[in-house]
Amino acid sequence: MQSKELIFLKPDAIEGKLVGKIIARFEEAGFKIVRMKKNLISKELALLLYPDSKEQLTGMGNKTLTAMSQKGGMEMVTKLFNTTDPFEIGKQLNEWNRKYASSTEVIACILEGEDAANRARALIGKTDPAIADKGTIRGDFSKDSIYMGNMERRACRNLVHASDAERAPVEIGYFEKYFF
Repeated sequence: MQSKELIFLKPDAIEGKLVGKIIARFEEAGFKIVRMKKNLISKELALLLYPDSKEQLTGMGNKTLTAMSQKGGMEMVTKLFNTTDPFEIGKQLNEWNRKYASSTEVIACILEGEDAANRARALIGKTDPAIADKGTIRGDFSKDSIYMGNMERRACRNLVHASDAERAPVEIGYFEKYFF
C-alpha cells in the first residue's frame, strides 16, 4: 500500500556533503520525493518531534545502557547521566536530540512509496551507526555511535531522522505547519 514518510537529513549529513548520496539511495529504492526543503527546525518543532513520552524515553535510555555496556562503559553511565534509570537517561538524550536537530538547517523530505515508513527505516539502518548493517545509510556513511555521543554528552550523529509508521502522519503534519 502506498504511504508517506517523513525524513530529515540532520546537520551531520549536510556538513559531511552526503545529501546527494543519501537522497539517491531513497530514489534508487523507488521512493518518490513529494516535498523537500532546507530550513531550520524551530525549538517548538523540536519539542514536538522529540516528545517526553515515558515509553520513548525509556527505550532511548535502554539503547544507551546497551551501547555503554557493549563498550565496557557502564561505570561511566552514572558519571555522565547522574543516574542509571533508563527513563531519566532518556530525558537527557531527548534534550541533546532537540538541541542538535535545531542547531542548524536540515533538509526535510516527504517520501511516498510502498510501505514507506518501514522501507525507509530499513534503508536508513539501526539508530546506532556502530551496529548498523553495511548497505544501510547509517552503516555506510556514519562515523559516529551512541557510545561516542554519550561520552561527549551530545546527540548521536546518525545522519537521518525517520518517523515510524504510526508517527509518520503526525510528523508530516508538524512539518507542514512549522517547516515547509
